[in-house]
Amino acid sequence: MTHSERWCWYSLLLMLIWLPIPLGSHRMWSWSIFEIWISCQTLLLSASLWHQFPWQKIRKFVWLLAPLSLFQCWIAIQAIPLPVEVLSIIAPDVAQVYRQVGADVGSLSYDRYATLTGLMKGIAYTLFAFNAVVLIHSVKRVKTVLYALVISGTFQSFYGVLTVLLNSHQSWFFGLPQGHRATGTFLYFNHFANYLVMCLCLGIGLIVSQLHQTESGSWHVRIRRWFSAVMSAKMMIRLCLIVMVIALIMTRSRMGNAVFFSVIACGGVIALCFYKRRPRALTALIISMMIIDTFLVGTLFGIDKVKQRIEATSIETETRDQAVQWSLDIIRDYPLTGTGLGSFYSTFPHYTHYNIGYYNYAHNDYVQFAAEAGIPAVVLLSLPILVALWFCFNVIRTRHSKTLKGTALGCLMGILAMMAQISVDFHLQAPANAVTFILILVLSGCVRQIQVRPESHPVAVDHLLLKN
Repeated sequence: MTHSERWCWYSLLLMLIWLPIPLGSHRMWSWSIFEIWISCQTLLLSASLWHQFPWQKIRKFVWLLAPLSLFQCWIAIQAIPLPVEVLSIIAPDVAQVYRQVGADVGSLSYDRYATLTGLMKGIAYTLFAFNAVVLIHSVKRVKTVLYALVISGTFQSFYGVLTVLLNSHQSWFFGLPQGHRATGTFLYFNHFANYLVMCLCLGIGLIVSQLHQTESGSWHVRIRRWFSAVMSAKMMIRLCLIVMVIALIMTRSRMGNAVFFSVIACGGVIALCFYKRRPRALTALIISMMIIDTFLVGTLFGIDKVKQRIEATSIETETRDQAVQWSLDIIRDYPLTGTGLGSFYSTFPHYTHYNIGYYNYAHNDYVQFAAEAGIPAVVLLSLPILVALWFCFNVIRTRHSKTLKGTALGCLMGILAMMAQISVDFHLQAPANAVTFILILVLSGCVRQIQVRPESHPVAVDHLLLKN
């Protein structure tokens, strides 16, 4: 390992913790910092590995890097200036709009500036995936990444909970108005909830990876394990998860809370049915997450208010479903090419039937990506997600490494959670959330590709210690 590669590794970990802090990196100045940071890091990493470039590992992640790269190529094509005559052959409807305003040159995108901005972010996401693929090459580094996300989620949770409990009217970092919901350092409480759900899923995977897979053999060994668990990092991680659950509940996010407890149940069923050499304490962990976190912690910190928000939701007061329905007309008119990445806010007003307020996002990432980039592009991006789900499920069933199986379970739950949440909101538009999700996809490939030595038998070690 070269010094440059080591610095790139530490930079990647710091980046994971930094991205949520400047408003979820959901402002131009903050995502520009990310773009410059990851570009410089990629140059340094490529230079340090130039003579021993890991082409073999890159080939193993073609399923992820190729779709991301091809998607960026398509977005670049959307922003290319074209004569209206040429554009009329490719996309007659778009060319007609440019003719109506008397333009001689147009593009597939209705908003080239927004599309170029999205392209820059997309390239940065692809570079991040490349860095993660190259740098996460051992079980130790997989575990370190999980710890980094747990630390980040815990910090965000402490900050978000304290600002609410202390009745702060302004956020401590940026002086923005602070409501009665926990938002962490994010602008939007639902983005904060989505980020916490991903951190919680990977945190659960980290705890599962530390559970004993073998029988205790005797009460002496069992008691010894109990005491060691109380004094170990496992208990600290469990406390961190409780703090994150408190913050999640205090976001009052309907979908965030519903999805989290649903994926716990779903992940628990998958683990109990398919987990190879299932840890005996896994059932107890799942039950504790459902009972302690839902009923005890939820009762203390206001899960009843989340229930009230769900019960108060009605078709009359909720307009997001109407925005999604009207957005389908955009897809119907531009099914192949889309209107240009980032152009939703400028094209959607032409498809509204009456005033429902200002919508710069569709509040459904499936619909928005299809409207802006076209259906083929959405299918292209869905392929690595399906592959990652299969990798996670296969690792849970077949691999022996506790760390890799636990990580696979956490990634599986995180992917399912994100797939559910983006059906009602625009979480992939926030760079902090998008990067964390890309990291989950990378980890899904790492748990399949990383080779490990056979682990020592813990029961034999326990018995040996007792005899001595």
